[in-house]
Amino acid sequence: MSQPDGPQPAQDARAANRTRFELELEFVQSLANPFYLHSLAQQGILKQPAFINFLSHLQYWKEKDYARFIL
Repeated sequence: MSQPDGPQPAQDARAANRTRFELELEFVQSLANPFYLHSLAQQGILKQPAFINFLSHLQYWKEKDYARFIL
């Protein structure tokens, strides 16, 4: 028997949100590595508008509810 279609989209969205959360958390943590930052700077990535916009998006990690996950 197949399951109803109701819960599946919600589960997919939840899984996608969890994956995005984990990826962005890992990226924020990687920014603490000076060697990684140096590599980004050498490649000119730090000056790219898309990267700057992404960093702006990541500002929510400064909020207490998110910052507690940063190691």
